[in-house]
Amino acid sequence: MNKSQKIYIGLVDADLMNGGTRHPNLALLKLAGFLYDNNIKFRLILDNNEDVGIYSKIYISKVFSFTPTPQLYIKSVGTKNESKFNIGGTGDYAVERSISRFKCARDKDMTQLENDPFLCRFLNKRGGAKIRGIDMARQMPYYHLYDEYIQSKIAEGRKESYFKDYRYFSIGFLTRGCIRHCPFCINKLENTVYAYSELEWFLDDEKDDKGKLIRPYVYLWDDNFLAAAPEIWRPMLQQLIDSKRPFQFRQGLDERILAESPYGEEIAEKLSKCKYYGDYIFAFDNWRDKDIIIKALKIWKSYNPKKETKFYLFCGYMMTNNDERLYKDIKELFLRIKVLMQFGCFGYVMRHEDYKKHELSNIYVQIARWCNQPQFYRYMSFWEYSYRNQSYWEQTVLKRSDIPNLKSYDEFLVDKANGYYDNIKICKPLQTCLNMLNRFDSHRDELLKLFNLRLKDLINPSLWERR
Repeated sequence: MNKSQKIYIGLVDADLMNGGTRHPNLALLKLAGFLYDNNIKFRLILDNNEDVGIYSKIYISKVFSFTPTPQLYIKSVGTKNESKFNIGGTGDYAVERSISRFKCARDKDMTQLENDPFLCRFLNKRGGAKIRGIDMARQMPYYHLYDEYIQSKIAEGRKESYFKDYRYFSIGFLTRGCIRHCPFCINKLENTVYAYSELEWFLDDEKDDKGKLIRPYVYLWDDNFLAAAPEIWRPMLQQLIDSKRPFQFRQGLDERILAESPYGEEIAEKLSKCKYYGDYIFAFDNWRDKDIIIKALKIWKSYNPKKETKFYLFCGYMMTNNDERLYKDIKELFLRIKVLMQFGCFGYVMRHEDYKKHELSNIYVQIARWCNQPQFYRYMSFWEYSYRNQSYWEQTVLKRSDIPNLKSYDEFLVDKANGYYDNIKICKPLQTCLNMLNRFDSHRDELLKLFNLRLKDLINPSLWERR
């Protein structure tokens, strides 16, 4: 038995232990790949009560700031096992407001695995200049890391389709960095977008017993791919096309580049010919960007008039229990939605944790539940969604067959004044909508116009059609 075979490494996905996510942890996949290359025994730890004494080293990765530090580590603090742990990931510093502390934590996190004394004892078998230790850019992920977890969840009754990101995708970054300096983003101190990995370094070619690719799709986690120089994005995009595999930029693409770059038309045309997986995803994070977003949408939709296009809609950032701030944020969220509806695009509301700080925070929850589900967003306004929850409850729970599916706000007020709701519970979506209207009575008419926006009424192909 060689020295490496006596070593046993534990890998911990902290977010998985906190309820799980739809996708695997890429840092852990790559770390597992490095251990696999060096014939080092490892295991994904799934239980906070695991006996940490059997492991030589334990690596914990945490992506989200709301994820608590695993009890597995907390119980080891102050014992001889504490020194076995190495903790990293954006979750430990993503919400740090001090720029100096953020920079220090970010720099450490981006380099600590490559400088890890234990890992540097072993060979890098993936080429490049690094002889020993893991090269995070070049390391092939070990895509079977989560197999035991997936099988256990399926055995418990979870649908197999829930784990498609774990099972059917090659995952990686082609580029890193950004140019936007968004204060809420992990890349807020970055100034450029640079080439990071080659597609072949993380593209999995494993096949099943019938000769079919086990992972026929590609997820890309690039922060702002289109903001790279054309000599970077152009050949990389061509490599993706040549791979003949459906792919998706999971964090979205920067729509503004289409309007800002002299290559905007080329980008839109090239993407229109790609074998893309799912919706094209962009972002419309700030209402102040409306003019450039509209300009970019005219370009995008002229090349992609029928393809589903979705925009992340960031909101709730730096929210307090201040009514003026809440009103402005909700109003601008709906104004962004209105622009997207005019161009036949879908929204996806992304809430910052700060949204919870206002007592009417549930308005964000209900808007997200409406907007983020295409079957609602496509056919209903926010008011109609809110009231349809009420009518559905009355029809199914109270067995009332005589009430309409929908009522206008004015019709609702008439029924309320006549005492209809005195002994009937008002469901949470509708009550949340009413709370917002009541709190901002002086803006009621304006809010009602926004709450009654419907895609089918606003979509206007003349905005992008070219004669």
